Amino acid sequence: MRLPSLVAISGLLVACGRPIEVRGLYVNDDGAGALVLCDQPKILLTVTDSGLATRYRLKATTPNEPLFVHLRGVRADSGSIYGGKHYLEVRQILEVRARGAGECPNVANSASSVLR
Repeated sequence: MRLPSLVAISGLLVACGRPIEVRGLYVNDDGAGALVLCDQPKILLTVTDSGLATRYRLKATTPNEPLFVHLRGVRADSGSIYGGKHYLEVRQILEVRARGAGECPNVANSASSVLR
């Protein structure tokens, strides 16, 4: 009886920390990064990664310019199921560049004001 329970709990713990790949629009304002995912435009993720912040500063041509990013990381949430903050712990930066035409069509141009 104990072994199946232990296996089930271990499986859940491993699944919670599994890296995911995300694409979205990212803005960084002096260390505080915000990311809106292309496929989940109503969720704002907080990203505190110095490498991503540095690449953002090198690529952004204007202050608070939303850049397209492709990242691999682990998502974490804090607070209750009814509210709280959403985080992405970056494990690998795959791409940082200007947003291309037609990319992230679900994230409206006005969403850049949410990212600021």
